[in-house]
Amino acid sequence: MQKEEVLSAIQTLKKFNMETNTIEAKSAKEGFPKKCYDTISSFANKYGGIIIFGIDENNQFAVENVYDINDLQKKISSLCSDSMMPSIRPEILPLQVEGKNILAVKVDEIL
Repeated sequence: MQKEEVLSAIQTLKKFNMETNTIEAKSAKEGFPKKCYDTISSFANKYGGIIIFGIDENNQFAVENVYDINDLQKKISSLCSDSMMPSIRPEILPLQVEGKNILAVKVDEIL
């Protein structure tokens, strides 16, 4: 996953003002978001997709800082390896967008 792919996904969210079946936004300003397991499982069992942490769906997909990029990355990795069967190995990419820290997680479809 490259930065350009994440920026394109953010543009798609903003353009259509909605998530798609392969792009999901999660606010992570106040801590680890709920329902991450469901989203990761859904992407792994369908087409794959990108989850972008640090995007506020309720504020026209505005970019916001995540609470702690290192802790968020550890919790995502732990969720994918310890709680999923089979284990998921997502690509994780920390980025700065508009001067704010976000975390992109790409989940591939399980074949």
